[in-house]
Amino acid sequence: MTLAGWEQLLFVAAVTVVTAPLLGRYLAATFRGGKAPGDRVFLPLERPVYRALRIDPESSWSWRGYALAVLAFGLVSTLLLYLILRLQGHLPLNPTHAPDMPPLLSFNTAASFITGTNWQAYEGETAASYLAQMAGLVVAQFTAGAVGLAVALAVIRGFTGSARTVGNFWVDLTRSLVRVFVPLSILGALVLVGQGAVQNLSGFRTADTLAGGTQQIPGGPVSSMEVIKLLGTNGGSFYGVGGAHPFENPTGFTNMFELLLVIVLPFAIVVMFGRLTGRPRQAYAIIAVMAVIFLGHTVVSMQAEVHGNHLLPASVSQVVSGTNPGGNMEGKETRFGPEASALMTVGTMGTTAGATDSALDSYTPVGGAGAFVGILLGEISPGGDGGGLYGILVLALLAVFVAGLMVGRTPEFFGKKIRGPQMKLVVAYTLTIPVVVLVLGSTALVIEPGYSSILNPGMHGLSEVMYAYASSANNNGSAFAGLSADTTWYNLTLGLVMLVGRFVPIVLVLAIAGSLAGARVHARTRATLDTTGPTFAAFLLGVIVIVGGLIYFPMLILGPIGERFVT
Repeated sequence: MTLAGWEQLLFVAAVTVVTAPLLGRYLAATFRGGKAPGDRVFLPLERPVYRALRIDPESSWSWRGYALAVLAFGLVSTLLLYLILRLQGHLPLNPTHAPDMPPLLSFNTAASFITGTNWQAYEGETAASYLAQMAGLVVAQFTAGAVGLAVALAVIRGFTGSARTVGNFWVDLTRSLVRVFVPLSILGALVLVGQGAVQNLSGFRTADTLAGGTQQIPGGPVSSMEVIKLLGTNGGSFYGVGGAHPFENPTGFTNMFELLLVIVLPFAIVVMFGRLTGRPRQAYAIIAVMAVIFLGHTVVSMQAEVHGNHLLPASVSQVVSGTNPGGNMEGKETRFGPEASALMTVGTMGTTAGATDSALDSYTPVGGAGAFVGILLGEISPGGDGGGLYGILVLALLAVFVAGLMVGRTPEFFGKKIRGPQMKLVVAYTLTIPVVVLVLGSTALVIEPGYSSILNPGMHGLSEVMYAYASSANNNGSAFAGLSADTTWYNLTLGLVMLVGRFVPIVLVLAIAGSLAGARVHARTRATLDTTGPTFAAFLLGVIVIVGGLIYFPMLILGPIGERFVT
């Protein structure tokens, strides 16, 4: 890597180290109960919502009630968004004259945005009306992030609380929106607009080209969608090329700012976890594991992209622009270069955002594998809003159980014993995504509706298909590209995979939290496993890598790893 690449990476790390604890303290104060920052402003906004829903904000539910509320909200939201997309051609705020979306594409898109996946099998600037973008897709991006944070709060209460309840979903959802996502999105949108990102309702504007022709320039409410796509770890873009479009990501500063929007809040949620539980060292251990995984797959990809194709001589593969080597510039913006592109794109693959400013299809096999690995390890580096926290907590339970087997003791986490019922749920959680990815991905590779959409044959084509299912199941939404996904097979199967990948793990993790809620807290002894130190952090990291490796390594061998050695 070049000095400039290290400087950009260190800048992102330094800003995260400074801002995540500050935001984490605010989140802890907001969700601890009792008086919270900004009550004078926010309570008048929240109370009408509680009255309209006829709920007591002081009530607390069992995990089953919480899970049913999440599922009901997801079902109703999906149906409403589906109707908006199907009827957008007949609804107002459609200056680009976008037609009604076809049924299966509407289903795929609705499932995609409600689950926070934001997989897009369409071009946003031409296929979605402004009403669909703002009242449909952007609203779904807000609620998807808020649902993730709400579930994380319920899991924290179950893991550490003395009551047999895990909270009130509608209160958690409302407070997450009103006190976190809306105010932060307003501030972020103002920054993007100040940097030149577009925010208007002008539709297409006709411009005269130097060649004597005309070109349609798309406008739109871009900044307001861009900020919540990142802050909510969603990933859906107004434009088809995503962060590579200068109207969406106009400067080098916005490229770094958008990455920070993606990763700071998930790290802050872990800080919040430490403060709410009174165990900040436990949070630091989890953050350390997340940071090591994030730096690992990001640095590997940055290094691979700056060196380019290993089969070409340096004089060919390195395109020099000023004093900075170009490396692998295929599919990348000349404004950013290979290192900044890999930092932004691959850095978000460890979250459920999957935001890109370059084409993964054009990455080197090693660079593409870095993005792939970030997703396959469960997107816990640092993961989505809330999802990264509860995902790594489940893996921590698995690590505690394995450690208990090694020393012959009943494992404990937060002083609560982890027994058979919890481990059955942990195993189900751990295997749900891999089973869906491997079964449907392998099926798509051997049937005509699946393999006929592959653009590049061989190992690269396998990566295209498996990446699509892994991205959808983990609610990431990024695409390896090269795959024609707007087909009956892919719209249907990927839509179903997104719903399974979102709601089945949520139900399972809430069941785990419910089984621990109110359980007896045992006093620490000399034999109690310390889960806050570097030894456990290293052990947890090993469990994550080994579990991910055992499940996915054969697929990676047949995909990007094999491609590296045969091309």
